[in-house]
Amino acid sequence: MSKISKPHDCLFKGSLQHKQVMLDWLVHHLPKETLALIDTDTLVMVPNEYVPQWPDTLYSDIVYSCKIGGKPGYIYIAAEHQSSDDEMMAFRILCYVVELMNNHLKQGHKKLPIVLPLVLYHGEKSPYPYSTKIWDCFENPELAKAIALKPFQLIDLTVMSDEEINQHGLASVMEMLFKHYRQRQSPLSWLEALLSKGKMTTIYTQVSPDYFKDVLRYFIEICGKANEAGTDELDKALALWVQSVPEQAQEDIMTFAQQLEKRGEERGKQQGMQQGMQQGEKKASLKIAKQLLDSHVDRTLVKVATGLSDEELDALLH
Repeated sequence: MSKISKPHDCLFKGSLQHKQVMLDWLVHHLPKETLALIDTDTLVMVPNEYVPQWPDTLYSDIVYSCKIGGKPGYIYIAAEHQSSDDEMMAFRILCYVVELMNNHLKQGHKKLPIVLPLVLYHGEKSPYPYSTKIWDCFENPELAKAIALKPFQLIDLTVMSDEEINQHGLASVMEMLFKHYRQRQSPLSWLEALLSKGKMTTIYTQVSPDYFKDVLRYFIEICGKANEAGTDELDKALALWVQSVPEQAQEDIMTFAQQLEKRGEERGKQQGMQQGMQQGEKKASLKIAKQLLDSHVDRTLVKVATGLSDEELDALLH
């Protein structure tokens, strides 16, 4: 007989790919309450092309899909044939579980599946020398258990009042802009709170003039447009900005104001050109339509050729 390449992997996968072997293995190793949730009739080994390819080559692994608690789920089985110096087994297994979940979503599912990880160990050291708890992968396990891997903390600006946000120091500037940029109202209604407490002066003189410019640019480009502020309102808003910052920052505001005015003039010219072109095209269409109608061309053909309405054609005949 020729020598078997990776004999442990071959026996592991060769054994557990058989459903009866897999069932017996689960029956004798899973907690009874967990086993009761698995619909063993739905156990199907997942083909390799549908299993995420781990970068880790120390493990051979098998994935079975099945119903767990009546919903799609997976049993992920990894085999470690030797005990390395890697104490991060629990973290690596967590990474694999998350990748399986992500792969499940990529297949079109809308919810995460239950994934049950099992690790078969037959290494040199006995018993298995490392923890199976994810907390023990942290520098401070007790602190991690207390604050890590908890529901994420949500900071919902949409339910906070401006007064509450304004207590958040310099961070209130970013939060105030994010809160109001969708609101269809004048920025003057909340700008005073944004500029209060000398925050802009502090940002310009102590944080960064570039950051000040970023904030100003966001206000003009995003908040001004989103709130449908007219030119007069933006002028008033910029005047409030000028009053709230030191003299060196006022130059930046005036530069932005000039750029905004120039941009408005360019938009006006473009709109005027477009209107002129549209008027010229309409005039040409009316002239062509009049000629076609005078030549007794079918009215329907004239409409199709010129794009004019019945009312516009009627006006040509009177």
